[in-house]
Amino acid sequence: MVRKRGQQMMGMSFGMIFAIFLIVIFFVIAFIAVKAFLDIGKTAQIGFFYERFQEEMDDAWAGQSGENTFKKKLPGGIKKVCFADFNALNYKEDSEVAEYEIYEEANTFLIPFSKSLSLGYKYINHLDINKTTFLENPYCVDVVDGIRIKKDFYSRLVSVS
Repeated sequence: MVRKRGQQMMGMSFGMIFAIFLIVIFFVIAFIAVKAFLDIGKTAQIGFFYERFQEEMDDAWAGQSGENTFKKKLPGGIKKVCFADFNALNYKEDSEVAEYEIYEEANTFLIPFSKSLSLGYKYINHLDINKTTFLENPYCVDVVDGIRIKKDFYSRLVSVS
Protein backbone atom coordinates (compact mmCIF):
# COMPACT_ATOMS: atom_id res chain seq x y z
CA MET A 1 0.00 0.00 0.00
CA VAL A 2 1.32 3.35 -0.99
CA ARG A 3 0.68 6.35 1.21
CA LYS A 4 0.10 9.65 -0.30
CA ARG A 5 1.73 12.75 1.00
CA GLY A 6 -1.58 14.17 2.30
CA GLN A 7 -2.17 11.18 4.53
CA GLN A 8 1.24 11.54 6.19
CA MET A 9 0.65 15.25 6.85
CA MET A 10 -2.74 14.56 8.36
CA GLY A 11 -1.38 11.90 10.72
CA MET A 12 1.45 14.09 11.87
CA SER A 13 -0.68 17.16 12.42
CA PHE A 14 -3.12 15.18 14.59
CA GLY A 15 -0.21 14.03 16.76
CA MET A 16 1.08 17.60 17.04
CA ILE A 17 -2.37 18.94 17.91
CA PHE A 18 -2.80 16.24 20.54
CA ALA A 19 0.65 17.02 22.04
CA ILE A 20 -0.13 20.76 22.16
CA PHE A 21 -3.48 19.98 23.76
CA LEU A 22 -1.75 17.91 26.46
CA ILE A 23 0.81 20.65 27.11
CA VAL A 24 -1.97 23.22 27.53
CA ILE A 25 -3.82 20.90 29.95
CA PHE A 26 -0.65 20.40 32.01
CA PHE A 27 -0.08 24.18 32.20
CA VAL A 28 -3.67 24.79 33.31
CA ILE A 29 -3.42 22.13 36.02
CA ALA A 30 -0.07 23.54 37.17
CA PHE A 31 -1.53 27.06 37.32
CA ILE A 32 -4.50 25.84 39.39
CA ALA A 33 -2.18 23.96 41.77
CA VAL A 34 0.11 26.97 42.27
CA LYS A 35 -2.89 29.24 42.92
CA ALA A 36 -4.24 26.76 45.48
CA PHE A 37 -0.89 26.68 47.31
CA LEU A 38 -0.72 30.49 47.33
CA ASP A 39 -4.24 30.67 48.76
CA ILE A 40 -3.25 28.21 51.49
CA GLY A 41 -0.29 30.48 52.30
CA LYS A 42 -2.54 33.56 52.49
CA THR A 43 -5.02 31.74 54.70
CA ALA A 44 -2.22 30.67 57.03
CA GLN A 45 -0.90 34.24 57.16
CA ILE A 46 -4.35 35.54 58.17
CA GLY A 47 -4.68 32.78 60.76
CA PHE A 48 -1.29 33.67 62.25
CA PHE A 49 -2.33 37.34 62.31
CA TYR A 50 -5.45 36.57 64.36
CA GLU A 51 -3.58 34.17 66.63
CA ARG A 52 -0.81 36.67 67.36
CA PHE A 53 -3.31 39.51 67.82
CA GLN A 54 -5.25 37.42 70.35
CA GLU A 55 -1.99 36.70 72.20
CA GLU A 56 -1.21 40.43 72.35
CA MET A 57 -4.72 41.13 73.65
CA ASP A 58 -4.35 38.39 76.28
CA ASP A 59 -0.99 39.80 77.39
CA ALA A 60 -2.42 43.33 77.68
CA TRP A 61 -5.48 42.02 79.53
CA ALA A 62 -3.31 40.10 82.01
CA GLY A 63 -1.29 43.22 82.83
CA GLN A 64 -2.41 46.11 85.00
CA SER A 65 -2.07 48.79 82.35
CA GLY A 66 -0.08 49.44 79.22
CA GLU A 67 -0.01 50.45 75.61
CA ASN A 68 1.76 49.03 72.57
CA THR A 69 1.43 48.91 68.80
CA PHE A 70 0.70 45.61 67.12
CA LYS A 71 2.14 45.22 63.64
CA LYS A 72 1.87 41.97 61.75
CA LYS A 73 2.01 41.47 58.02
CA LEU A 74 -1.18 40.51 56.20
CA PRO A 75 -1.54 39.24 52.62
CA GLY A 76 -1.53 41.80 49.82
CA GLY A 77 -4.85 43.36 49.04
CA ILE A 78 -6.05 43.55 52.64
CA LYS A 79 -6.24 47.24 53.46
CA LYS A 80 -7.88 47.53 56.86
CA VAL A 81 -8.53 45.74 60.13
CA CYS A 82 -11.93 46.79 61.45
CA PHE A 83 -13.72 46.46 64.77
CA ALA A 84 -17.51 46.68 65.00
CA ASP A 85 -20.42 46.15 67.31
CA PHE A 86 -23.21 45.33 64.87
CA ASN A 87 -25.86 45.56 67.61
CA ALA A 88 -24.90 49.00 68.91
CA LEU A 89 -27.04 52.07 68.32
CA ASN A 90 -24.12 54.00 66.83
CA TYR A 91 -23.43 51.38 64.15
CA LYS A 92 -23.22 52.99 60.70
CA GLU A 93 -23.73 50.77 57.72
CA ASP A 94 -20.81 51.00 55.32
CA SER A 95 -20.66 49.34 51.93
CA GLU A 96 -17.35 47.65 52.77
CA VAL A 97 -18.62 46.48 56.14
CA ALA A 98 -22.15 45.47 55.09
CA GLU A 99 -20.91 42.10 53.89
CA TYR A 100 -20.02 41.20 57.49
CA GLU A 101 -23.39 41.80 59.10
CA ILE A 102 -24.18 38.12 58.85
CA TYR A 103 -21.28 37.46 61.22
CA GLU A 104 -22.71 39.17 64.27
CA GLU A 105 -20.72 36.94 66.61
CA ALA A 106 -17.49 38.52 65.32
CA ASN A 107 -16.01 41.80 66.50
CA THR A 108 -12.92 41.95 64.26
CA PHE A 109 -12.73 41.59 60.51
CA LEU A 110 -10.61 42.39 57.48
CA ILE A 111 -11.42 44.69 54.54
CA PRO A 112 -11.92 43.90 51.68
CA PHE A 113 -13.88 40.75 52.35
CA SER A 114 -12.96 39.16 49.00
CA LYS A 115 -9.22 39.22 49.80
CA SER A 116 -9.57 37.69 53.26
CA LEU A 117 -10.56 34.27 51.93
CA SER A 118 -12.35 32.15 54.51
CA LEU A 119 -10.86 33.87 57.58
CA GLY A 120 -12.23 37.37 57.16
CA TYR A 121 -13.73 37.71 60.61
CA LYS A 122 -13.08 36.61 64.19
CA TYR A 123 -14.24 37.20 67.72
CA ILE A 124 -11.33 38.57 69.78
CA ASN A 125 -11.54 37.94 73.53
CA HIS A 126 -10.93 40.71 76.07
CA LEU A 127 -11.65 43.44 73.50
CA ASP A 128 -13.65 46.35 74.90
CA ILE A 129 -15.75 46.78 71.78
CA ASN A 130 -17.89 49.52 73.36
CA LYS A 131 -14.88 51.72 74.11
CA THR A 132 -13.19 50.90 70.78
CA THR A 133 -16.26 51.80 68.72
CA PHE A 134 -17.57 54.62 70.93
CA LEU A 135 -16.84 57.41 68.43
CA GLU A 136 -16.81 55.43 65.22
CA ASN A 137 -18.61 52.13 64.64
CA PRO A 138 -17.16 50.34 62.74
CA TYR A 139 -13.68 51.51 63.66
CA CYS A 140 -11.07 50.65 61.00
CA VAL A 141 -7.28 50.84 61.14
CA ASP A 142 -4.97 50.78 58.11
CA VAL A 143 -2.84 47.66 58.02
CA VAL A 144 0.42 49.56 57.54
CA ASP A 145 -0.19 51.84 60.56
CA GLY A 146 -0.51 49.03 63.05
CA ILE A 147 -3.06 48.61 65.83
CA ARG A 148 -2.63 50.44 69.14
CA ILE A 149 -3.57 48.18 72.03
CA LYS A 150 -4.29 49.96 75.30
CA LYS A 151 -5.40 48.94 78.76
CA ASP A 152 -6.12 51.47 81.47
CA PHE A 153 -5.39 50.73 85.10
CA TYR A 154 -9.07 50.74 86.07
CA SER A 155 -10.38 48.90 83.02
CA ARG A 156 -11.19 45.19 82.93
CA LEU A 157 -10.94 44.98 79.13
CA VAL A 158 -8.50 46.10 76.45
CA SER A 159 -9.33 48.77 73.87
CA VAL A 160 -7.96 49.39 70.42
CA SER A 161 -7.23 52.74 68.83
